[in-house]
Amino acid sequence: MTTTTNSMALEMSKPRRDGLRIASIVLSVIGIVISGYIVFAELTNTQTACPQTATFNCDLVQHSIYSTVGPIPVAYLGLAGYLVIIAVLLLETRLGFLTTYGKMIVFAATLFGVLFSGYLTSIEAFVLKSWCLWCVGSAITMTLLFLVSFARIWRSTQLAVEDDDEAE
Repeated sequence: MTTTTNSMALEMSKPRRDGLRIASIVLSVIGIVISGYIVFAELTNTQTACPQTATFNCDLVQHSIYSTVGPIPVAYLGLAGYLVIIAVLLLETRLGFLTTYGKMIVFAATLFGVLFSGYLTSIEAFVLKSWCLWCVGSAITMTLLFLVSFARIWRSTQLAVEDDDEAE
């Protein structure tokens, strides 16, 4: 009986691998690659690799009046957003503040990102009537990142409820 209890205690004390956090890191890297490529194209004044069809025209989308917020290109904002998200994810097990609030910060950042991506995607669909393959890829990546961050928040609240139940 004590062997079973000891092995259960040992199992409980081992740090669990957080698959959702790893998925978030992977998605953040994908977002950095996508937005970094668009930023690189912007800085070097080159066109992104994109099919030029009646549906897709990356050049039109990336150089429209909707591609900047004031003087700042949207691609720069996207890259900055993904960098902030990955920084929080990588540091949330190391810094006390981020250990406590990291999941919520990532959730808030991805919520803002998915709402902004939704706005930009609606501009592509209804105003420009043209799509940017890279922009859609970033919007999908941000949406997946949001869903994973929501799952992380949900799981942590469920674990907190279970801990409260056990304490009683």
